[in-house]
Amino acid sequence: MGQLLSKLGRWIYRHAKLTIVTFFITIAVSVCAALSFGIHFDSAGMSIQGSQSERANKLMEKEFPSTRQSGGQVQIVLHSNNGKALTTDKNQQVMAELFQDVQKNSRVKMVILPAMLNSYSKDGMTATARVIYKQKGENVSEKTVDALEKSIKITRHKSIQTELTSNDVTISGMDNGEQAEVVGLAIAFVILAITFASLLVAGIPILSALLGLVTGMMLVLISTNFLSVATFSMSLVGMMGLAVGIDYALFIISRYRQELQQNKSKKDALSSAMSTAGTSVIFAGATVIVALLGMTVLGIDMLSVMGITASFAILTAILTSLTFVPAMLVVLGDRVTGKKPNRLLQFASKIRIKGGWGKLVTKYKLLLTMLVVVVLGVIATPFAHINLGLPNDSVKSEKLTERRAYDLMTEAYGEGSQATLVVLLKTDDMIKVTDSINEIKELGNVATVSQAMPSKDNDYQMITVIPKTDANAVKTKKLVHKIRDLNQNKGLPKLYVTGSTAINIDMSDALMKALPKFAIIIVLFAFILLTVVFRSLLIPLVAVLGFVLSLGATLGAIVFIVQDGHFINLFGIPAKGAILNFLPVLVIGIMFGLAMDYEVFLVSRIREHYLKTENTRQAVILGMRDSGPAVVAAALIMMAVFSGFIFASDAIVKSMGLVLASGILFDAILVRLILVPATIDLFGKASWYLPKWLDKILPNVKID
Repeated sequence: MGQLLSKLGRWIYRHAKLTIVTFFITIAVSVCAALSFGIHFDSAGMSIQGSQSERANKLMEKEFPSTRQSGGQVQIVLHSNNGKALTTDKNQQVMAELFQDVQKNSRVKMVILPAMLNSYSKDGMTATARVIYKQKGENVSEKTVDALEKSIKITRHKSIQTELTSNDVTISGMDNGEQAEVVGLAIAFVILAITFASLLVAGIPILSALLGLVTGMMLVLISTNFLSVATFSMSLVGMMGLAVGIDYALFIISRYRQELQQNKSKKDALSSAMSTAGTSVIFAGATVIVALLGMTVLGIDMLSVMGITASFAILTAILTSLTFVPAMLVVLGDRVTGKKPNRLLQFASKIRIKGGWGKLVTKYKLLLTMLVVVVLGVIATPFAHINLGLPNDSVKSEKLTERRAYDLMTEAYGEGSQATLVVLLKTDDMIKVTDSINEIKELGNVATVSQAMPSKDNDYQMITVIPKTDANAVKTKKLVHKIRDLNQNKGLPKLYVTGSTAINIDMSDALMKALPKFAIIIVLFAFILLTVVFRSLLIPLVAVLGFVLSLGATLGAIVFIVQDGHFINLFGIPAKGAILNFLPVLVIGIMFGLAMDYEVFLVSRIREHYLKTENTRQAVILGMRDSGPAVVAAALIMMAVFSGFIFASDAIVKSMGLVLASGILFDAILVRLILVPATIDLFGKASWYLPKWLDKILPNVKID
């Protein structure tokens, strides 16, 4: 691999301008292809095939055809602020005017009035109506929603608060954090400028990452024609594409400038940088892609699509770093070699610990090792009570109509009003149905149970159960399991529980069960991979144990903040809530890839020096001197990029930004830059021990 990349570096040196032109042509082709294919975002599957709730949902649609939802639905929530109940003649007249105006829209199939839904609250101050559209929810256009928002001004102007909410129609535009990300890129630029003591060089990784991301985004847009890609998948693509794109370019440029300091020619320096750092980029990038694609084994459409689309961004980041970046280094010539650095930036870049970070780590190796383990262990403790779920409108900003609608319904109907459970009973015996209803009422945490509705052939009965707690509450989850167990414990008919709440609970449970298995597979893969690369047993062992510690700390921190509600105001989180159910799996996949990135870039340099000196301590100090600054800069850039998404208004995007920024802090800074070098020196020559019999059977992979 190194020889091929060395040849590529020499070819690019001779054809730099052609490489750049070809690169821009490729971008133009990808843009044209995306435009010609068209863009068709969809809602990726949020259920697990074969789960109890999914099977019950199919059964419900078969036995109760009227429950099938053919068109998108929006709920209108009305609350009287004029001191009079909504049932008064004056308020009824205003509401009738609203519903008539909504019905005029040619896209509207029907409007179901509050009286038909029997949705008036006990005090008559709150009610809900339902708008059903002719097309599916994802096909309801922004223009159609705007028309509805214009209509509700009729009641708003008459002191009737009117809000909108929906499970399948997008009402408030999704904020993916694009504006805040500009700040993240600005911070990344400052870090790069200080690292390289040059404003010009600092711009190359930013530019290459943005250009690579454009191509990656185009591939994602093309894939929307073949895959069910959700809009928030683009946020993950943006995060990963920018972060790794900047990092990979940073490592190439850093190694190129180091080679020049060895008095090599520009051609030889580029060739060496490509054969060493370039190989590491391919290895690290491939590892990230494998980790992302590994999520497909869980069988959840949404996670599979997120992994596949994020892989596009990693692939284009690798290709950009290995083509556009070296070509720019050649074209810019002496201006990027570091021979004439910016004096102010050079002064800032030289502010560092006396003797270097490597000397500090090796001097206090035992203390730092114990400190890192204790700190990460303590931070990980909240993970023990993690509660997975799907963010609902309760965690949205109060500026959004969906959040205000949620608050109105919670106030009028209780917390469980939006966590309705649908229960199917396989029986035609009404005595058994009555017994079942009474048993459900006795379970606790049950607000109301409806009367039974028979299926067309009377083989099944359908009832709805409204819990006292919301959809993500632990008590609601226990209620679902208790209802399912009634037929075994009480000898009642077979009970099937479904509805969006039950489907989300089943998915959360399945993901929680899959989490240990997925983590074990990833850890074993990492251990084997690093054993092959570094020809050692202790270094891979420390690496994977450090990964487990940093993973636990990351998930513990997100539970402490998001679920327990600490510091939520600092991060702009409107309210505490359950942890996004697919977030832990996503974190394992992404953090594994990024952890291996830093492990490879740092330890490969330490190993390179050890093979020359056979002195572990000196190898750590020299390796940290050579690769440490670049790894620190890369980690800080990653954190800056991910942190930008924390300030997005969407709860899913916000959670992903927060957890990934935390993960980089714990893994890159505490584990890779402190724990790993400290333990390498602590174990001395034993760090590089590999049994001879194992050395013979393992493939020889060189990345330095």
